[in-house]
Amino acid sequence: MAKPLEIYSGFVTKNPVIVLVIMLLVTVYAIEMIGTIETKKSDIKSMLPGDVESISTLNSIENEFGSTNAMLIAVEVDPSIQGSDEVRDVRDPRALVYIDQLSELSLHTEQVIDVTSPSTVLKSINNGRLPGSEREVQEIAGKNGLLDNYMSRDYTISLIKIQTTDDVDLIEIEKEFDKLIQELPRPPGITTTLGGVSMEGVVMQKSIGPDMAKTSMYSLIGILVIILVIFRSIKYGFTPMSTIIFGTIWAMGFVGFIGMGMSSQTSGVLSMIMGIGIDFGIQVVTRYRFELKNIPGLKERHPNIDIGPKDAMTVTLNNVTIPMLTTTLAALIGFQAMSLGKLTFLGDMGTIMSYGVAASMVAAITIVPALIIIIDTMNIKKCIKFINRSR
Repeated sequence: MAKPLEIYSGFVTKNPVIVLVIMLLVTVYAIEMIGTIETKKSDIKSMLPGDVESISTLNSIENEFGSTNAMLIAVEVDPSIQGSDEVRDVRDPRALVYIDQLSELSLHTEQVIDVTSPSTVLKSINNGRLPGSEREVQEIAGKNGLLDNYMSRDYTISLIKIQTTDDVDLIEIEKEFDKLIQELPRPPGITTTLGGVSMEGVVMQKSIGPDMAKTSMYSLIGILVIILVIFRSIKYGFTPMSTIIFGTIWAMGFVGFIGMGMSSQTSGVLSMIMGIGIDFGIQVVTRYRFELKNIPGLKERHPNIDIGPKDAMTVTLNNVTIPMLTTTLAALIGFQAMSLGKLTFLGDMGTIMSYGVAASMVAAITIVPALIIIIDTMNIKKCIKFINRSR
């Protein structure tokens, strides 16, 4: 391993700009791939493997008969003025007419299979028409308990139950129903909201992006503060951060490239990747600073080289690459072991973390040394003079 390592470290230290440009091009492509990542549906069925008996039976039933999503619209009594003529009972004819209109419009929404509500029940047992008074509703409802599934006991909430096809875009249909609820005139004292188990999935899908951004930002800030305190140097504090910045971008870009997708269960992996991946950057920077401070000792150990930042980095890469590679392999074995369980999201989490750790290790032996050499060998005075002349 000594000879290949020496060749590699020599190439990186002699061509830091080329290495940096190549890695930046890879990063640009990875950023494009991140935009293709899709959020996967999060439910119990998606968490379990298909060979589980109950899941395989459910898949067979759905393949034969199809499957549906369930949504609910809650029509709630909410009077704001005491003593007014606002609706105070969902059996009020005004409320029933509104519920009937909402049910009819919902049924004509694309990919909606069936809609049931108090109005559909009442019309089915009252010759296709709605009762004209609250008293008539009470008489009809008293004959059977069909309305008990659609009205609360105190008659303040009424439900409209909607079934859609399984392949419906829940985010888009939520927008359609929100628009429908907002545009359809409501009687005074009525509030209408959209809910149901399917809408929980929509909330999860909408929360994945903001949650990942928030946790990643907190992780970056926390790690940066700790590194700055330890190294007491802005240059050597920010340089290791490139490990996790580029590592996470490459990992997520690869996730998008292979079409793996993200779910609410795997949305927290970025913080884990950062916590583990920063170690690689710290190892490189710490060893480089040690070699740079002990240049006389470095000369004694390597008498055939001219001592400088490039040589210190060459020795650094020769000494830290094998330990980091060993750490990476151990981490990959541990993360891939998560795929041995029955919960599929644990396997997905382990796979994404494997990508992140491997990408962080690659960033530590490419981006970090290239940046350090460019910064430490750059003549700031000449750069300032060149900028002034160009003006």
